[in-house]
Amino acid sequence: MQNNQTNAPERKNYLSISEFESFYEIQNSNPLIIVDIACNIIFSNESFKKVFNIYEGQKFFDLESEPNLGYLLFALTGSNYDNFQFDITFSPEHNLLNNEYNVELERVYISEREYFVLIFNSLVEKEKLEERMSNLHNALEYGNVPVIVTDEHGLVTYSTNSFEKILHTQLENIYNNYLPEVLSFYLDHDEVNLLEQAIKSFKLWNKTIVITDPNGSVSYFELKLNPIYRQGSDYTKFIVTANNITNYVTKNHVIKKSENRLKSIINNISDLLVIIKKKDGKYLFENANENFCKVFNIDKSKAFKKDIQTVLEAKLLNPVLENISRFDNLEAPNIEFKYECCKAKHYNVKITLLDDKIESETLFIISMHDITDELLYQMNLKQMYEKENYLNKLKTAFLENMSHEIRTPFNAIIGYSEIIDESVAAEDYGTISELAGSLKDVLKRVLNLFTNIVEVFQIDSGEVELDKVNLNCNQVLKSVYNKKYYEALQKNLNLRLNIETEWLNIETDWVKFEKIIDSLIDNAIKYTLNGHIIITSRINNDKVQIIIEDTGKGIEEKELNRMFEPFAQEEEGYTRNYEGAGLGLTIAYKLTQLLNGQFEIKSAKDKGTQITLQFPLGKNEIETS
Repeated sequence: MQNNQTNAPERKNYLSISEFESFYEIQNSNPLIIVDIACNIIFSNESFKKVFNIYEGQKFFDLESEPNLGYLLFALTGSNYDNFQFDITFSPEHNLLNNEYNVELERVYISEREYFVLIFNSLVEKEKLEERMSNLHNALEYGNVPVIVTDEHGLVTYSTNSFEKILHTQLENIYNNYLPEVLSFYLDHDEVNLLEQAIKSFKLWNKTIVITDPNGSVSYFELKLNPIYRQGSDYTKFIVTANNITNYVTKNHVIKKSENRLKSIINNISDLLVIIKKKDGKYLFENANENFCKVFNIDKSKAFKKDIQTVLEAKLLNPVLENISRFDNLEAPNIEFKYECCKAKHYNVKITLLDDKIESETLFIISMHDITDELLYQMNLKQMYEKENYLNKLKTAFLENMSHEIRTPFNAIIGYSEIIDESVAAEDYGTISELAGSLKDVLKRVLNLFTNIVEVFQIDSGEVELDKVNLNCNQVLKSVYNKKYYEALQKNLNLRLNIETEWLNIETDWVKFEKIIDSLIDNAIKYTLNGHIIITSRINNDKVQIIIEDTGKGIEEKELNRMFEPFAQEEEGYTRNYEGAGLGLTIAYKLTQLLNGQFEIKSAKDKGTQITLQFPLGKNEIETS
């Protein structure tokens, strides 16, 4: 039971005679009576007469009820309350259609006299109405119908769960909030203003919004605002519905209903993109992005709807048509292949098939992803891997050669030292004198080894300084020849020097040039067991040529390039037949290049080796000639 208390006469409800008569016009939906303090019915609407079969002038005491209406009325008369609201049950003897009602009782004053207005609301009808509302609510919820209801001011009073999911919120967060503010996250400033105007003028409004869920999925919804009027009243509500049009929008993108939007999407794709349409057995140019047109020099406006054989270059056309034909035997919607462009570009090409049964046409979307940098990276990675293997192999060769080259002379030094100790004890000074010379040779070999190692690394690091002079190269050839002659003679080798022109000037570093000649002749003597070694100098096409050829063991052709690498020898490891660290040929090759010369080597296994050095002719020699 509910009531409102009145403490002052000013708060009493006064009605005029005209207002009293207006009761004939209102509240026809529910039974209504007006009674005086003696419980006489002075007015009843048609609904009351029909339901209770009681008319003006009668007392409603005739209706037995629990609680008793007369007692409740007398209680209100003697109280300060203006109204009561309570549930009441009428006796079954009255044969009423509904026996249970909710009664609204209110005190009013008409022409300064006190009356009571009673409005009867059927509890059965109320339950039916509530059931209908519940069924409607369940239908909306379980049918996933997105609906928002607002009052006449646009304040949210109801929302289905499906609408709350669209907005990623709950009713308590939007309840009693202004609808334009609730949707402001999805509308720009102008769109919010249009919605506000529609609410104020009770007009229709619609707008498509884009929703992105927390997983990144994008959905499109069409919002519609509909004003709802209650018949016979100015009372208005608004219903907002959300229609999911994601599939519709997606399909429009695919079939290019919105050409401008599709053009923007296509042109903003960094990959090359071209769309080919197959219709009536012909392949037609449908569209392409700017990147594709720029690479293949295509005017898109002129190429539109043309046969692709007149648009694409043959080098691209042939693989495209060949792979498109493969769709006939494949169920997969995509085909990929590699394509190399004439501009040294490499692409990964993907063809996607879209079959439109309604339009009886097929679209082939061809995207070309530039993988040039990726291939270059893989190539560089492979080179780095090979270089790493080379360095590891070089390290191994270095360790093996250095172990051999350092251990051998030091073992000799230890042996010579023991013999010298014995000779000193025996006062055999002749032997000591002989061993001193051998000891010097061993130490010279060790010193030469370390000198060569340092020189190789200086050349590779670019730390070599050149002191170039205009030099008669024959002078150096004679000097090295004289120094090596007796060494060759001891091996029964015929070392010859052929000088065709006495003066052969070249601009070079004297020390570095002599190092080259010395290393090459030293190698020739080392690897030649019998036969001859010939050193030749001559002029050939304004170039100075120096040729060193021998009849030694030679090198297999596949090993020639490897011989220029540091510490590389055809025979490696501890069991090789020749001493040396494998640096002589490397130093000669690198120094020749450093001195702006050319180095050429020809060799065959067991047939000997020929090395040709070529340098620009010196200035003085050119002037003399």
